[in-house]
Amino acid sequence: MQEIDGYSDEAMNPQDAEEHELEVAERLHIFASRLNRLASEQVGKKNQVEQRWLDDIRQYHGEYASDEAAKLARAKGSEIFVNITRNKTNAAEARLQDMLFPTDDRNFGIYATPVPELDYISKQMPETEEDANTVEMARRITSEATDSAMAMQDAIDDQLLESRYHIKARDIIHDACQLGTAVLKGPVIIGRTKKRWDVMPDGMSVMQIVEALEPTVERIDPWDFYPDMSAKTISEAEFIFERRRLSKKQLRDMAQLPGVLVSQLREIVKQDAKISHIAKDFTDDIRNITGINTVGEGNKYEVWEYHGPISKSELVDAMKMSDSDYEDEEIDELDDEVEATVFFSGDRVIKVALNPMDSDERPFSVFNWEKDESSIFGFGVPCLMRSAQKVINASWRMMMDNAGLSVADQLVINKELLYPADGSWNMTPKKIWYLRDKTRSVQEAFASFATPSHQVELANIFSMARQLADEETNLPLIAQGEMGQHTTKTSSGMAMLMNSSNIVLRKAVKNWDDDITRPLITRFYDWNMQFNDRSDVKGDFSIEARGSGALLVREKQQENLMIYSNLSMSVPEFAKRRDWAELDREIAKSLELPYDQITLDDQEIAEMEEEQQAMQQQMMQMQAGGGADQLKAELAQVEIQLKTQKLQLDAQKAQAGIEQDQAEMMMKGQIEQAKLELEARKLELEERIQLAQLKNKYQMSSDQLQTKMAIDAEKIRTDRDKAAATTNVRLTDAQLRSRNISNGFDTFG
Repeated sequence: MQEIDGYSDEAMNPQDAEEHELEVAERLHIFASRLNRLASEQVGKKNQVEQRWLDDIRQYHGEYASDEAAKLARAKGSEIFVNITRNKTNAAEARLQDMLFPTDDRNFGIYATPVPELDYISKQMPETEEDANTVEMARRITSEATDSAMAMQDAIDDQLLESRYHIKARDIIHDACQLGTAVLKGPVIIGRTKKRWDVMPDGMSVMQIVEALEPTVERIDPWDFYPDMSAKTISEAEFIFERRRLSKKQLRDMAQLPGVLVSQLREIVKQDAKISHIAKDFTDDIRNITGINTVGEGNKYEVWEYHGPISKSELVDAMKMSDSDYEDEEIDELDDEVEATVFFSGDRVIKVALNPMDSDERPFSVFNWEKDESSIFGFGVPCLMRSAQKVINASWRMMMDNAGLSVADQLVINKELLYPADGSWNMTPKKIWYLRDKTRSVQEAFASFATPSHQVELANIFSMARQLADEETNLPLIAQGEMGQHTTKTSSGMAMLMNSSNIVLRKAVKNWDDDITRPLITRFYDWNMQFNDRSDVKGDFSIEARGSGALLVREKQQENLMIYSNLSMSVPEFAKRRDWAELDREIAKSLELPYDQITLDDQEIAEMEEEQQAMQQQMMQMQAGGGADQLKAELAQVEIQLKTQKLQLDAQKAQAGIEQDQAEMMMKGQIEQAKLELEARKLELEERIQLAQLKNKYQMSSDQLQTKMAIDAEKIRTDRDKAAATTNVRLTDAQLRSRNISNGFDTFG
């Protein structure tokens, strides 16, 4: 039986119980007021950071502050805003997302904590039976620990997948790049409803609805996050406040939760929503910047969630008032404070609960794009390049103003010497002017003055400001997907440049590993060790963050994987140490291929091996079987072999005859060719003799002789070509006959 200030529930009369309840309510009122004042202090201290965030959002959306915009309007000059901040911020966000989550694969690993003694024993070669038992036991323990670590890794990965961790991680990366600070909360326990279809014995399908409490993650809006402002890091924070804006309906739904002080919640709902507000809602300011109509604060109630130490008496008062049971061993008698979570609104406590984690870890992780050594809140890309953006805007406005002044001359007119014919002093084409004094010249009435153009100088300032923005944000053009000055034409050279441009971004990836991945996975590991009913996931494990594993350019990583796999195959000692299945998975991942769809699993491989073994056994049985059928089959096979050998001999003979015929034909062709050449030389000599005789007999001129010689030579060439064509026809005929015979045809035609 629990006691209240020394009186048991049964011993207290109704009047004393009522008075005690009023005393408890008063103490809870004082408790809520203390937390309310503490939250108000953090709100005031955070105001400077929030004003900087508003400047960051204005700069991101290309808007001037109200006072600066008014100043430019009064100057009646250019008011243009050259927004390169958005491009830089989006480039940083995209690069970091691609490096942290290239294929939506897990960016963490869980491994069994190595035990040096077991590792040493499992690698030994046993010499005796006792040693063999010891080595076998060590190997079994190591294997079981590895299997449990893999089961824990799969369980956490499934929990993160159910909570859509990758999508929420991209959202907080956007917060970090834009505002400099992002907050992730987890594990947060929620009731998840799942639908499952079961097939009944009669074949009917019945849908079963299963409800379970599961851990998940949430993105916390940095505008609603109020930690201990005196702390430099989240681990140093004495307490953390989170603001929630709830409607009346949400508050009524909250009354259904266990441990809620319904009487206090009822008093909150009766009040005006604005009474509970202690922090400004910047939603309307952000809407004004983005060009959306403001909606006002509305009727949302401000409910605060406090994580930090409270006194034991405050916890006991809340437990008693909510009729919640608690175990005495949950409260340390040696310490006057306990780690708890408190929900309150204004000066009313809604719910108090102990931190469910035995490790007393708070479920918040903070990530900064650029860390501030003096504060939990860091700096984003807009803040880092604010000065460069101002120079870019100023130089561009000056270029526009200078261009407007220098495009036309300034005119000075003496109105006493002339007047316009149309009565208007505006300058228009073909305008007529009259001189008042004809003794004076027109040059005395008009004078023009040109404003010098400084576009080149101002353009240089603009270019230098852009380079300054690259250096201040550590985001060169090549990291933004644009062609910079130092580009190469080879893939390996571009891979080296991309890898070099990622050097600074590796710092942000390391910050993510240290501030988000490792603490978040550790808290999920602690939750599963404490609350998961599965015994196969329990064990002493270590967490490894893999965010930096994707820093190499993907093409370079593919090349390295292929080189490593080829090296492992070529060296037997390397090959037996390699996990080929995991190496295959990494190669497919680097190539962005669906590994699970194109790879057979272990069961399918085992089935294929069983089929191959069954076929081999069947062949062996057929070969080992006896009987008449077997003998007949063997005799038939021998006959087939004999016929095949006979056909091969006949083919060889035919081939030999063909080759002999071909040789004879080639010899005849060569003889015919020699005869033709001799005949041609003979004809040539006879021609020369005849020409000499004709020249002596008829005394023909040289030109006539040349003409006659050309005609005779053409006849000789024609006869020689006819003979060569006849020889080629014969050779072709012989080759075709040989080919047909070799293909099994008897004749050619």
